[in-house]
Amino acid sequence: MARVFRLWEKKRGTRRTGSKLVGTVGEVVFSGTLFVLGAVSLAALIASQSMAASPRFQPGFGFWVMVLVLGSFILLGGGGLIWTVLNVRASAERRSALAKKAAKIDLTGRTGGSRRPPPCVPSEANLTNSPGVKLRYRLPVVQSPAWRLVFATLFCLVWNVSAVVLVVYATNSFLARDPEWFLTFFTVPFLVIGGCSVYDLVRQIVIHTGIGPTNLEISFHPLRRGGKYDVYVSQAGRLSMRTLALNLVCEEAATYRQGTDVRTEQKRVFDRQVFRKTEFSIDPGIPFEHECSFDIPHDAMHSFQSEHNAINWKLVISGQADAWPPYERSFPIIVHPDHDGDKDGDRSANRDTNS
Repeated sequence: MARVFRLWEKKRGTRRTGSKLVGTVGEVVFSGTLFVLGAVSLAALIASQSMAASPRFQPGFGFWVMVLVLGSFILLGGGGLIWTVLNVRASAERRSALAKKAAKIDLTGRTGGSRRPPPCVPSEANLTNSPGVKLRYRLPVVQSPAWRLVFATLFCLVWNVSAVVLVVYATNSFLARDPEWFLTFFTVPFLVIGGCSVYDLVRQIVIHTGIGPTNLEISFHPLRRGGKYDVYVSQAGRLSMRTLALNLVCEEAATYRQGTDVRTEQKRVFDRQVFRKTEFSIDPGIPFEHECSFDIPHDAMHSFQSEHNAINWKLVISGQADAWPPYERSFPIIVHPDHDGDKDGDRSANRDTNS
């Protein structure tokens, strides 16, 4: 019974997962509530329009906005119910086929460069297409807060416009001394969620503008085991930093099937601090800059990617500023296995870049 109704459990590594049953029930309840709320409210709106002697909701701009909002509730709720049911009824063979198909998708965006990587080693084509200012390559950041700001902006605008329309019609009903209590009660949760969306949008704007972009450049890529490389860190913004650190990290990922679920476990197997700076300030227009070097251990496992296992290397910049939440930004790198000829060429290119 504990395995069936568990709400929260600790898995291997740092990942936590909850009960699949509870998650499915939660999706069904949320989608069903959204569908029923939209259907009942739309039916009440149309009924009040068609049955009243002098309809309060004239078929104008506001009326059609309400129809559009309530119709979107029905579509989202119904689509969520259908999606959840299809996923629940999917067989283990179907899930396994989907997992194998997803594993074959190349997430690095490579287009078949001139240098073919060793077998089962990811391509670095998408990591070396941006030249650096100080060093040879500028690495792409994996975690970017821009999408979160865009989503918060769109949601806040759409939701609060709908809330304003509902408030206007509810207020008019009270001014006409014929209050619409159903519409009033329906508007209250709209206003609460709208207020929360405004707060979240302001918070995202402050975070996005206060914690500026983080750039990381490297002297050579791909890397070799036993090689030494230079990196250049740039952190912009208007911040009073408590700590700023750069770590070399290796993570091992394993994908497996547990019952009808396809799970992915990740564990950090190597974590070495490259540099750390504490208690300093960053002025607007003058980013913090730092150059240092690091080496890849001789006995380290090279980057690896297969259907069920992966070894991922990355450089992680983590920071903590006064009055700001901690942030972490990752920059993937590719570590190749040792080859005598290639290793000598890489080191000579590294010396040429530094000179």
